[in-house]
Amino acid sequence: MAPSHHSHRRNKQSGHAARLGIAGGVTGVLGVCAVAGLIMMVRSHHNGSEPIPRSVAARTSATAAKGGVRRLSQLKTGTKLDVTTPDGYSYSLAAVKAGTDDRPLASTKTPPPEGATLGYVDYVITNTGTAPALLDFPADLFVKRSLTVGTAKTRCMPQPGAPSDMCTLPDHTDVVNTLGFAAPHTEDEDQYIPAGASYLVRVATDLPVSDSTDARDLGLYVWNPRFTPDRRAIQVPIP
Repeated sequence: MAPSHHSHRRNKQSGHAARLGIAGGVTGVLGVCAVAGLIMMVRSHHNGSEPIPRSVAARTSATAAKGGVRRLSQLKTGTKLDVTTPDGYSYSLAAVKAGTDDRPLASTKTPPPEGATLGYVDYVITNTGTAPALLDFPADLFVKRSLTVGTAKTRCMPQPGAPSDMCTLPDHTDVVNTLGFAAPHTEDEDQYIPAGASYLVRVATDLPVSDSTDARDLGLYVWNPRFTPDRRAIQVPIP
């Protein structure tokens, strides 16, 4: 997928600092299932200290079903992280699981080379506000630097606040399940998640990692300054 950019609405954000907090998790059974009219978010990192912002684009095809999850109550998650944007949108994030797959997203087109794979983390994003919120994906996948391969070694970016042996690769995020909530609506080329709605999303690396990578080698962190005023990575614990 192509690198993304800010929408015109995001360029009008106010200057208030983001606020972070920790809350409790929910319990249930893990899985991912198909969603008609799948929504896709794209992020691409670069070698500078700032993240390249993301945009949202609707897709019309559904992904293949993987499990029978249809409700938030069926998911087992880690401790929630609450974030608020400068323009007043509030979300909670709760990780579900981490793993590897040669095709972690329906949008994955190029298989990794022999001896390598792609990492992913599934997490739940919830609009905790009382009005529709911009569909935004605050979290990125981090991997042990020693497990990156090929050109990925020079593309993996360390971040203050994350463990020194971990870094974040270019990644993409897809909504894979709306968990029974209404789908996002589009307004002025942006997409909005309804108030109180929760979606299951998957963030996956664009560049390969060693096929010896397992869930213990992956992490989920929020480090975009839109959500972290001190620009230090904040962990979203994986259960």
